[in-house]
Amino acid sequence: MRVRAQALGGLASSDLVQELELPAGTRVGEAASFLRLPLKEAPFLLYILNGRRVEETALLQEGDSLILFPPVLGG
Repeated sequence: MRVRAQALGGLASSDLVQELELPAGTRVGEAASFLRLPLKEAPFLLYILNGRRVEETALLQEGDSLILFPPVLGG
């Protein structure tokens, strides 16, 4: 299946949207490995799937749009 994915917040060298070809049954949390993200630096991610925040266990579907980014802390 084909999905659009974008990594933000310093996870990727650019904020470009990537088209990914993923196997059926891929979960949102597994998409990071297909994007080759530096997860050691950001072990916790937030996931926005089609404009809504979801858990890492949500299943991806053909044509989905996924945004991944690390949580932001500050004060």
